Amino acid sequence: MAATKYSHPFLYGLKPFPEGHDDEIQEVREWMKSQPHLPYISDEFIVLFLHSNYYKVKESETTIEAYFTLRYNTPELFTQRDPLLPKNKVILEVTQMVALPKVTPEGHHILLYRLADTDYSKLCFADAVRVFCMFNDIKLSVDSLSEGYIVIFDMKGCSIGHLTRVTLPALRAFMQYIQVAHPARLKKIHVVHTVSFINQVMCLVKPLIHSNLYNLLNFSSDGPASVVDLEYLPEDYGGPLRSVKDLHEEQKHSMETEYREWLMESEIFKTDETKRIKKPSKGLFATLTSSFRGIDID
Repeated sequence: MAATKYSHPFLYGLKPFPEGHDDEIQEVREWMKSQPHLPYISDEFIVLFLHSNYYKVKESETTIEAYFTLRYNTPELFTQRDPLLPKNKVILEVTQMVALPKVTPEGHHILLYRLADTDYSKLCFADAVRVFCMFNDIKLSVDSLSEGYIVIFDMKGCSIGHLTRVTLPALRAFMQYIQVAHPARLKKIHVVHTVSFINQVMCLVKPLIHSNLYNLLNFSSDGPASVVDLEYLPEDYGGPLRSVKDLHEEQKHSMETEYREWLMESEIFKTDETKRIKKPSKGLFATLTSSFRGIDID
């Protein structure tokens, strides 16, 4: 795929590059030249993949392959990225996705996700995953080479009805994205205000979770103050920061204005399977290249 002015979507704050990694960047660059199905990406983008894998080249190449293959094979999740599309606007109304403004002493960013509207009939799971990935892409751009992410999922207001909205292909693709394709350092995933049917949720999700991700999970029946210090939390949870609603509205506005064109143009970042030299046949990439069909969970 020819380079365009959008061929390096993660431009913000990645320069100057970390010192001492020129060899790794060049090694990944040379490998990508031997993979004609992959799109051209800038050195900034390569550094992002390397950083997320602690500058291990082979692991970074695996992440790159998974990232672009997944985006090709799951268009329901990685196209139609206009935040002003009605189905995306619905998700931005019924959920709140916020990056909390204060960073931990270790340099970790804290992300918080929760429902704003508890009517499960309004939630399309595939649409929610799409918007979640759009939000995460923006965060990677804004945060540049973050030392890590602490994620808080607040389940308050979730019902068994929300569980019935989950579609297995979208869930499988989402779990693959988070575990093998997302160029970020995940440090902890806190699930707070856990619901009475959390065991049913885990029965659905656990077969899709690798052990290294499972070790990051922490469950609490209490709120976010039980897992992070109050100083990092919005006033909704007893902290000193602006409310979740205010933060969400501000970040939603940014997505709909300054990042709108960028998100739509980023749809070009996928494999060109007509140029793939060798088709994957087993393991991870067999899963990534499987068809994407809507199978509802009853």
